Amino acid sequence: MIESAPTDTAEGVDRILEWLASEPADDPVVDIRALEVLVARLPGSGAEAGYEDMVLAFVERALDISGRIRAQLLGAGLPLPRPLHAASSQLGGVLLRLAGRIGERAAAGATTAGEAALLAALGLTTLREAYLVSVMSAAEPPSGLWSLAHRLAALRPGHEAYRSMIAIAAAQPERLTARELAWAADYLEVELAGVGMTPDAPPQGSSTWWIDPDADEGPLPSARKPPPHDRSGLRFLSPRPLARAVDERIEHLEEWMSTAEVEGHLAEVDTLEAADEALPPGLTPSEILALLRGMREHWVAPQLRLGVRREQHYEVQVCAGLRAMWELGRGRREPGRVVGWQVRNESPGGYAIMNVSGVEGEVAPGIVLGLRKSAAEPWTVCIVRWVRSDSPEQIEIGLQTVAQSYYSVQLAFRSGSVDGVAPALALPPMEPDRHHPAFLAPAGTYVSRRFVFVREGPPLYVAQGRALGLDVQTASVELFQYEIDPYPI
Repeated sequence: MIESAPTDTAEGVDRILEWLASEPADDPVVDIRALEVLVARLPGSGAEAGYEDMVLAFVERALDISGRIRAQLLGAGLPLPRPLHAASSQLGGVLLRLAGRIGERAAAGATTAGEAALLAALGLTTLREAYLVSVMSAAEPPSGLWSLAHRLAALRPGHEAYRSMIAIAAAQPERLTARELAWAADYLEVELAGVGMTPDAPPQGSSTWWIDPDADEGPLPSARKPPPHDRSGLRFLSPRPLARAVDERIEHLEEWMSTAEVEGHLAEVDTLEAADEALPPGLTPSEILALLRGMREHWVAPQLRLGVRREQHYEVQVCAGLRAMWELGRGRREPGRVVGWQVRNESPGGYAIMNVSGVEGEVAPGIVLGLRKSAAEPWTVCIVRWVRSDSPEQIEIGLQTVAQSYYSVQLAFRSGSVDGVAPALALPPMEPDRHHPAFLAPAGTYVSRRFVFVREGPPLYVAQGRALGLDVQTASVELFQYEIDPYPI
């Protein structure tokens, strides 16, 4: 373990080379500490020959450490356990400083234009990793990350790592799970040809994003915040080419899933490896469809806030998870399922809330959550739209209201991908957004038009319904409207 940083440049290089030649520590936190010490002594301008090779090996070692932390984030719930939160936060800062040291050489000390471009590329690759670690942790990126990314991108225009960061940021990463973010990062390595920027402002009314290279922030949608007219040097991004590429992927995957359903083996598919070798593994086909549709929607038509957001401060009771809400609807006891949270602001379409005690159940983007002011009131049913957690003790979530009441049912679809029957929440119409009743069910439940649902009594109620199409689809749940089938089979 490295205890302190050497003060001499030559000694610093020797220590770095010695560390690079050693085996990685079993605990990635040990390597993060070593990386932090050695980054401070990474030579800048005036370094001897072999600098590029040393930096390349240094970045590769840093990416290996980050890969092990990201693997832990894939299986962690939010808020993160304190040790993992500390490790991911420390790693993000170290990677940012590493990119900064590389950037100093690229901007001022590089001997040739080729060396400057190579170093800028390494710096951007490091920044992309810092960004992924942060967003997979549901945290804000380290301060200064976007400013440095814009500066390095000027030295290496169009680099894949920078374009990947732009595309992920435009997909609103706080609404994605760590698994979805990891998959999206791999996927974008294939589709980045559709991500391009131009200094020319697009026609008014078109779907665009803009970037201020002098600001420490990522891309901003023109629909939410128009670009300033008195600022020069802005860059503009049209998501249309990327959206078209995603549309082709969606169409191909839908065709494959339709064939798999007809052949009766859709329920046996656990990952995408059996569906499309051109797409990364790690998610099921239904999860990927939901993710691709959601990313395309946010790229092309970012969701606008409906109504005025009013600051509030009052406590509410919260029950997280479709299964927990379903069990409450069937009369199960509340202890262990219901905890107190605090409303921070609200609007006609939803809430932003923060935990004030422990978190019961899984909290992740896309899950179902029930909210009420007191036990005397019915549950308001919501879907978690985004999650932020900058400390291991606190978690803030944004909610979209989908119903003011519900009751529990069981669903059964023919050739369903969920074994047997699925638990679901029956939701009443919610004008003007939803004219028909709807069901909120686990992702992958809705695979055909007709289904049977059962509401336990008294009295017992059994009916055949006809689905009217998906309204909402996330990694965890899907919401679809329905009507009672006038021609039951």
